[in-house]
Amino acid sequence: MTDWVADWAFILLILEGIPLMGFMYYLDHKKKMHLLEMGITKEDDPLEIRLERRLISGLFLSFSGASLIVSPSIAGIAGLEAGLTFELLVIGIVILCSGMAMLLGYGILKGRNPYSSSESAVEFK
Repeated sequence: MTDWVADWAFILLILEGIPLMGFMYYLDHKKKMHLLEMGITKEDDPLEIRLERRLISGLFLSFSGASLIVSPSIAGIAGLEAGLTFELLVIGIVILCSGMAMLLGYGILKGRNPYSSSESAVEFK
């Protein structure tokens, strides 16, 4: 019975999530087209804002991946029966590596920033 409920929850999540995501993209597209018709052009985000978003996202993904890998050990210390399964390990490693890739991208873009106040070891000219 429990497997059936979990399967239905997953199916409903997919059936409701994908159309909602498509609707959100449609609304964003309509907004951009309306702004273009009105003659309003939105400038791209400044580099500092993009760098800050990349740093925040990279830290969030790195900590999420690390917590997925470490959480069964912490649960074991608390007296709960939990074990690190292969699937949980793979998911944790993938999320951790994607966060580290975002942090690496942040470092590369920060080094290329011509308006950076700190001196960088890597110079692109």
